Amino acid sequence: MGIDGKIAKRNSPTVFNSRYNAFQFWDGRAKDLHTQAMAPMNNPDEMNSDIAKSIDWLKEDDYYLKSFTKLYKDGITFLNITHAIAEFEKALTTPNSKFDKFLRGDEKALNTNEKKGYQIFLEHGCVSCHNGINIGGNIMQKIGAIEAYDTSDLGLYNSTKNIEDKYYFKVPSLRNVELTAPYFHDGRVSTLKDAITIMMRNQIGFLLTVEDIDNVELFLKTLTGENPSILNKKHK
Repeated sequence: MGIDGKIAKRNSPTVFNSRYNAFQFWDGRAKDLHTQAMAPMNNPDEMNSDIAKSIDWLKEDDYYLKSFTKLYKDGITFLNITHAIAEFEKALTTPNSKFDKFLRGDEKALNTNEKKGYQIFLEHGCVSCHNGINIGGNIMQKIGAIEAYDTSDLGLYNSTKNIEDKYYFKVPSLRNVELTAPYFHDGRVSTLKDAITIMMRNQIGFLLTVEDIDNVELFLKTLTGENPSILNKKHK
């Protein structure tokens, strides 16, 4: 939801661990967090801000004026504002999930059912897209690779106009996925079980048993990490 209650066509992705994404936005059109931070402020459906007025407003605040002057030679500018936002977002990492501990050699970090879910995740090919430090976020993939996914959003094609890019979106990170509902670029799915079922069917072509879906869900919940340390600090 944006300014004046406007509803955008895309679901807001989490900013936690976004520093590890290879690109930003669902369609991957921003190369980094700095570039990404430039868009929402100007977007008429999101913040619809006048950049010049925003800069003037910040300059009227002694805290911001002193802080920016200390950190940046040219003080408060649009580029410096977006740089500061990006630097803050880089601190929003969620380390030490149960799965992280398991990968570091703690076999007891996962229970039997969580390990079964992890095995299904591996054997059914989920890891071919959801991999790397962020367990996703590093490639673009067509939604509905096996079975068509009903969406009017053309994804990456909107930026490239390359017909082969239709319905391609950034593979999202699975870190903290139990906490980041609703799911998918359009936010149409509200539960993790439904998201697993749809992804298995539409992306890979498998219909899992109820037990298997439960175990995959249990595994995915082991990807929830600690709160970013910066959020636990007091700032003056």
